[in-house]
Amino acid sequence: MLSKGLLALFFFLITVALLFTPVYGGSFAFWPLFSSYTTEGEKELEVVGPLFTWRENKQGTEWGIRPFLYHTRSPSQELERWELVYPLGKYQRKEGDTKAYLVPFSLFRDEVTSSAPDREERSSSFLTAFWGKTETGERYGGFFPLAGQLKERFSRDEITFYFWPLYSRIEDEGEMTWRTPWPFVSLFGGEAEGLYLWPLWGHKVRAGVYDRGFVLWPFYAYMDQDLDTDKPVKKRFYLPFYATVRSPGARADLFLTPFFLHQRVDNPRLQRWEIPWPFVTLVRGDRLKETQIFPLFRVRDEEQKKRFYCLWPFYKYEWDLMGDEEETVRRFILINKYRITKQIKTGNEALDANFWPLFDYRRGYKGEINFSIFSLLPLHDEAWERTLYPLVRVYCYNRSSEGETLSDFLWGLYRRRTSPQASSTQFAFILRIEKEAYDHVTLSIFEGLIRYQSSQESGGNWIFLYGIF
Repeated sequence: MLSKGLLALFFFLITVALLFTPVYGGSFAFWPLFSSYTTEGEKELEVVGPLFTWRENKQGTEWGIRPFLYHTRSPSQELERWELVYPLGKYQRKEGDTKAYLVPFSLFRDEVTSSAPDREERSSSFLTAFWGKTETGERYGGFFPLAGQLKERFSRDEITFYFWPLYSRIEDEGEMTWRTPWPFVSLFGGEAEGLYLWPLWGHKVRAGVYDRGFVLWPFYAYMDQDLDTDKPVKKRFYLPFYATVRSPGARADLFLTPFFLHQRVDNPRLQRWEIPWPFVTLVRGDRLKETQIFPLFRVRDEEQKKRFYCLWPFYKYEWDLMGDEEETVRRFILINKYRITKQIKTGNEALDANFWPLFDYRRGYKGEINFSIFSLLPLHDEAWERTLYPLVRVYCYNRSSEGETLSDFLWGLYRRRTSPQASSTQFAFILRIEKEAYDHVTLSIFEGLIRYQSSQESGGNWIFLYGIF
């Protein structure tokens, strides 16, 4: 009975809004159950605070039942997106590229990359079944761990398996690897030769490129790599006592790995000591200087990068020069930050500051502002901005680059909108004040039961009960 009564009340509120919306000029509120707002080129609807939302503007439409479902459609961006209990499920199609997934009980992923008209790639999976197509049109699929084949996945040209880990074959860059079973027995062929009997003994070589092996892994292992370059690298590991890395113009020695390290590079000159890691680090070089006594302090100075912390994790400073941008970040207890990004050519600055959970403030290069108090998480995620964060925000303020603003307290208990041409101030369903063209003022009490209109041309007049009497 209670659910039927709530459903009847819901439909009653929508009916009342649809009946009286033309009377008040496109806006209506019965806080906190219902709110609608209409201006030229934009329409908004909210039901039960932020739980149900619908919005339409020049870019497109979006609606959602937070936090369960949210849909966005923007023809101008060639975008359609569905978010289902994000981040558990998502479908997105943008400019011909499609991605979709659903977790945790099942996983579905469909990705189409069509940046080049004649090249298209697909990969899909459901539970442990998978299938797809490479950019060149080759198809693959399987049912893990019973049998299957993958092509151009997991950074390999081709992977074939039967009753994994009992048997698998990997092809990559001309090399063949047979594992029967993984990880104990591996046989290599093609451009490389070798055999692994892990962890007892193993050896693999590709002539003129690398030579690697081990005995009683991980206690002894060796690796000679980059043999086809003018800077080959030789590595030897005698764990846990000693390890060494040698190459022309550079060397590194590790004692009681990973606690003690000495590294030397000739060009550019650099020497590094870790005595012991991670507590004491000293680096001296032509382009880099670093001193660290963890967790008391750290100072690192490079040409385009600076790092400093004191009493980690309480205070941390970062400075980076990235192309034509300069970024300065100050962090407090890691999750709280004050970040300024500056465009060197124009001098424009963007600010990102938060002190979780009290407030979050962001200002863009064009003056756009997003401010909120009592944030749920100290993370900026566009999807959560749509699906989750509006449910817990007590107060938020937004300003667009065009000068339009929105202030909202308790999901419409107090709400103020401004633009260069008009403004609207609303206190739940009790009072609404609207101004247009500087001389047109409308005051509405109880959403139009008592209404006052004033303009320079017609003067002021009162309207009662929507003009019925």
